[in-house]
Amino acid sequence: MKIDNFLSELKRRNVYKVAVAYAGVAWLTIQAASIFLPAFDGPPWMMKILVVVIIRGPSGGDFLVRV
Repeated sequence: MKIDNFLSELKRRNVYKVAVAYAGVAWLTIQAASIFLPAFDGPPWMMKILVVVIIRGPSGGDFLVRV
């Protein structure tokens, strides 16, 4: 498959829009957690878990779709 065909297929399937939306929501979630977790005395490991879940999110969702 040529790279031009691949990129046009990504654009046709709106992969770029979904990736930008996911990044925006992930950023907003991390910002909110960095404010609210200390305010409610959340343990420091919760922020680390949240970041890992957000990073693994797309691949985890992909796994669930294929099952």
